[in-house]
Amino acid sequence: MKPTKEQIAAAAGKTIPDVIAPALDVLFCGINPGLYTAAVGHHFGRPGNRFWPVLHRAGFTPRLFDPSEQRALLPLGCGITNIVARATTAADELTAEELVAGARTLERSLRRRYGTL
Repeated sequence: MKPTKEQIAAAAGKTIPDVIAPALDVLFCGINPGLYTAAVGHHFGRPGNRFWPVLHRAGFTPRLFDPSEQRALLPLGCGITNIVARATTAADELTAEELVAGARTLERSLRRRYGTL
């Protein structure tokens, strides 16, 4: 699905669920979702985003995944989260307070899930 300009604009402030499970080997962590990503509901969802090709070239996936296949990372021991859940046009729209709070929340969540970091 290619979102319209209106759908992209309406995605401001939306969140997308983490792709996370117990016993991951790797957790990829973005800063926060962009508006296109929030509009399509898939991490690193904008066409041309380098995340998915790099993931494949680095050997994390057996083939190039489409963002809509993000949950196929879980059986491979990989997950995706963000420091701040709120979608923005650019990361520089986030406040220092949001980043600090997001980092603390992420750290607490990981400590609960995995013990020491």
